[in-house]
Amino acid sequence: MTGQLPIDRVPTRRDDRMLDTEHLNASETVKALTRAQREALAAIGFFRRQRKAGRGWLVGDKRLSEKVIERLEQMQLVEESFLGGEPRLQLTIVGQAIEAKMQ
Repeated sequence: MTGQLPIDRVPTRRDDRMLDTEHLNASETVKALTRAQREALAAIGFFRRQRKAGRGWLVGDKRLSEKVIERLEQMQLVEESFLGGEPRLQLTIVGQAIEAKMQ
């Protein structure tokens, strides 16, 4: 019964993420990113000063659109968290690996 879930256990979203093969090849993921997405990943990884500005984000000296950030969140490369009550963007582990691959 290796690799199979017990019959009485209902699969959760976490199980789906663990079985997700989307991020197995980092070089393919880097190639799939648009220029704006690559620049956004680099800015989020580099700059500490971040804040929401209208419908988008101001990260360092870069203005990032809400759509680019949403797409990076869907790809599980970026997550929004709160630090001291303020919203903040941070790279996930996969996002850090992709950003390191881009350098």
